[in-house]
Amino acid sequence: MKKRIMAGIMATMMVLTMMQTTAFAKSEETNKPSTETICEVSDDTTELSSQEEGVESGGKPGEADASFDTEDEQHAKTEDSSETVSEVSEEALSEEDAIAPIAETNYEVSSDSELIDALNKIQASTETEATIVLKADVNAPSASGGSSTTSFGVNGKHITVKSEDGEMKKLKFPFYGILSGDSTFDNVNVTGSRLFCNGYRTIFTENGQIHLSETLYGGGYKTTVNSTYVVIAATGYINPSSASGLHDVIGGSYQGSVEGDTYLEITGNIKMQSGNHLNPGCMKGDGSSGNGRNVPDVYVGGNATLIYDNKNSIDTAAPAIEGTYGCEMKGDVTLDVRAGRVAGIVGTEEPVDKSIIRGNLHIIAGNPAYENTDRVLRLGSNWPIIGAGHSFATMPGAVGNYTVGGNITIDTYENVWAWDKGTTPDSYDLPEIYGALRGNVGGNITINAHGSHVQNIFGASDSVVQGSVTVNATDVELKNSEYDTEYDEGYLFGLWERGIPATANGPVTVTVNGGDVGLVMATDQTTVPAGSSINVTGKPKIRTGIRGTQASSYSTEFPVANVQACETVIPFVKGMSQVNITDNSNVKVHTMTNNAGLLVEEGSTLTTDQKQVWIWGNTVVNGTWEQLHSQTDDYNDIFVNGTTQIGSNGHLINHGTSNLSGAVTNNGVMALMGSAYLQNDYTATNGELRLPTIAPGANYDTGTIPVQIKGLSTGTTTVNTVDPADWNTLKKPALGDNYILSKKNTDAPAQEVFLLGNEDALQSGWFLKRMADADGTDDYYMWQVASGIRMVFDKNGGDTEASPRVMLQEKIEGVVNHFDLPTVEPTRSGYKFTGWNTKADGTGDIFTAETDVTESMTVYAQWQPLAGSGNLTVSKTVTGNAGDTSKEFHFTVKMDTPINGTYGDMSFTDGTALLTLKHNEKRTATGLPADVHYEVTEAEANQNGYTTTAENASGIIVKDTTVVASFTNNKNSNPSGGQPTAPTPGNNPSDKPTGTTSTNPQTGDQNNLTLWIVLLVGSLLGLTGIVNVVVKKSRHREKCTK
Repeated sequence: MKKRIMAGIMATMMVLTMMQTTAFAKSEETNKPSTETICEVSDDTTELSSQEEGVESGGKPGEADASFDTEDEQHAKTEDSSETVSEVSEEALSEEDAIAPIAETNYEVSSDSELIDALNKIQASTETEATIVLKADVNAPSASGGSSTTSFGVNGKHITVKSEDGEMKKLKFPFYGILSGDSTFDNVNVTGSRLFCNGYRTIFTENGQIHLSETLYGGGYKTTVNSTYVVIAATGYINPSSASGLHDVIGGSYQGSVEGDTYLEITGNIKMQSGNHLNPGCMKGDGSSGNGRNVPDVYVGGNATLIYDNKNSIDTAAPAIEGTYGCEMKGDVTLDVRAGRVAGIVGTEEPVDKSIIRGNLHIIAGNPAYENTDRVLRLGSNWPIIGAGHSFATMPGAVGNYTVGGNITIDTYENVWAWDKGTTPDSYDLPEIYGALRGNVGGNITINAHGSHVQNIFGASDSVVQGSVTVNATDVELKNSEYDTEYDEGYLFGLWERGIPATANGPVTVTVNGGDVGLVMATDQTTVPAGSSINVTGKPKIRTGIRGTQASSYSTEFPVANVQACETVIPFVKGMSQVNITDNSNVKVHTMTNNAGLLVEEGSTLTTDQKQVWIWGNTVVNGTWEQLHSQTDDYNDIFVNGTTQIGSNGHLINHGTSNLSGAVTNNGVMALMGSAYLQNDYTATNGELRLPTIAPGANYDTGTIPVQIKGLSTGTTTVNTVDPADWNTLKKPALGDNYILSKKNTDAPAQEVFLLGNEDALQSGWFLKRMADADGTDDYYMWQVASGIRMVFDKNGGDTEASPRVMLQEKIEGVVNHFDLPTVEPTRSGYKFTGWNTKADGTGDIFTAETDVTESMTVYAQWQPLAGSGNLTVSKTVTGNAGDTSKEFHFTVKMDTPINGTYGDMSFTDGTALLTLKHNEKRTATGLPADVHYEVTEAEANQNGYTTTAENASGIIVKDTTVVASFTNNKNSNPSGGQPTAPTPGNNPSDKPTGTTSTNPQTGDQNNLTLWIVLLVGSLLGLTGIVNVVVKKSRHREKCTK
């Protein structure tokens, strides 16, 4: 029963709660303070979209209707607009006019007076949207009697002005025009001199026209507004002649400021006076002489945005676009200049102490959608794109740097041209791009140039940058009329000093990806910040070269050159701390000097060909480096001051002389076609030396030894002699020729350090014999081609070779030679190796290490077929309460035949495999020869408290069967037992229940009933409030209708 009562109370309260909430909401709405009496409020008020809300005007600005100063009163008074909005009182309106209609109203206007009447009705209406349809040309009403200004609009309302279909009527501002509300001018022609949008949202659509003889301002006249928003998509002109002042379109105020954001968008076909100013800031003067004197400083408190996309304007407009011209920009500034002709794009114009950008600056020149089309952004004359600073900032007498407090980003695209598209440059002084020119930059500078066509690009010049400087040039074309001559430029610099050093605290990064450029430099100064680099990728044409700094000597603090996935020819690479050739690059460099280090990655190729190469640091060649240059006057065709390392797949081919000062590690191929001087130790792991055969009469010590190693030699190197004209063509040496000198240390290095590799010489029984230096001194051992006894171990059908396969010994008269057997036996699948025989079919003599050898010979591996194959599985299990199932256990599997290679999950070397297993893991060797004995041992067996049990740990591999060798490790922590288990509550007959002894179910009714009573009382109080509100609202409506 209680539950039914509670359900009823709950339903009642839900209804009351909903009524209470709705009533309070409406009461709150009704009681908002207002400066006007509104008797009826429409629910159909148009809401701004989210995009519109972001740029909405902050309300009616102060002094919007103020008269102009006496200097402006030269404009004649209008005769057609003597009646103003203020002269028509609201009391003269009929009751029908005073009450707004539900839907948006169209007002048809054929005269000036009808326009005033329509504006008054719109002002009185509660509608926020209205449309005025012009049936004739009309004049905007005067702002006040006798004023030289005209006004249009209603504060708080958005008015769309249009002509009848098929018409283009004029809305004329006979004098200076000031807007008083948000306006959209559709298929109308707006005419006048100066127009001040006064901080209101103003749109000139592409269907209309605009013809202003002077400047358009998004802000107010000598007043501060909250924000501005102006879109000009119409056709026509604004300030078409220089006699009309120096400003074309200004996003902010004239002799006033903007508290919030400014937004100026020009996407129509607008004729403007070339060279005049276009910016999203505020102006202290109109550009005429002395107009801005004694005017308070102006500012934009929020972010400023300018979009310029002037259609077909290359011959009709070339404004000078800037972020600020004497205005403090407290937020971020964006200049998005897409197409048209401009007299430069700069972030900050003069004066240096007023034109300040506190936030970030973003310049966008061109547009990716216009790339490779006729929509060109033409940079006129030699007017550049500059972030901080401007063209005259470095002129004689110029003082100070221009401030951008945040980051500077400049993005340019393919449709940016410094000369006429489709032609060749006809001037040596064309537009350039600067991140900063006499700038103080608080953050980073980033330039991203995509296919643009300009003369030069500089990250920062004569500037101070607190952060990093990054210049990314992708498929750019940098040239002028001196292209490919001795005066060629096409500079791509990170830092450039024109008169004052350019500095940065962060790294300088310059990247070239394709394109056509001249000289690429991190800086033209002698130092550069740590971490700087020049990166080259793609297939660029680099006409001059790459240089890290202007320093005359090398340094490890120079930038790094990264040549990545690149195919190109570079005239020179100089002044780099490290040159990295990576990602399958194929690069030719004519000259490499003053570089501290070199890396050629595996798969990449570096070719040098015109001059000596000097590397002052270390050299690592895992790919291919070929030096084609060869000279005879000294030994420095390749000079490496640090270590030289050749990887297992590396090739160092030097057609000239080599001077390697540091230690040399050769695990690949070194083809040294000129004399080589190795000043330190030499070590090799299966390395190869390719040396040209010695010309008759030039043998050392009459001639020069091909390789002199001043340090000790270790490891194993195969020496192949080659045709002097082709390092790829092997050529048999001559007996008695001397090839290598290496430092002597008692009996080291051993004779086997250098082994002759030419097959034809080996067939003749020749080898490299270690002997005393031919010059008679005792400091070096010398390796000479000598005749001896050759032993060849033939695998005779095997899968792998024996190692070593060929052995050579000197033949000494009266001494019997013996050869050790190869340390690595050959292998053959399905067969067991049984030894060596002097005949392939096994009918000759057995060969062992004790066999006497009197002449060169070949012995053959002998094989015994195996009786099929089987498998072996090794498994691991861990048990017990203390067993660690994550522990690794190590196993050794030994076969009684020296098999080599991979068999399923196991890899064998000389019949032994090593493996690691955890709990529940196993490994299986498949295809093992049958009838072969195996043994599996565990390194951790019966250790660390474990008891190990093994099954089939040793045995015979059975044909077509898998033998499982299983190992179980058991470990317990309390073998005698643990703590007694606690009894489960309630199982003990002596346990007594605790808490309430009531026999009734505990449903919580008592607590819930109290709660609902409290809520019921609250709801009744709310109902009383609703009644009071309804009564008051009824009285209010009665009062309004009386």
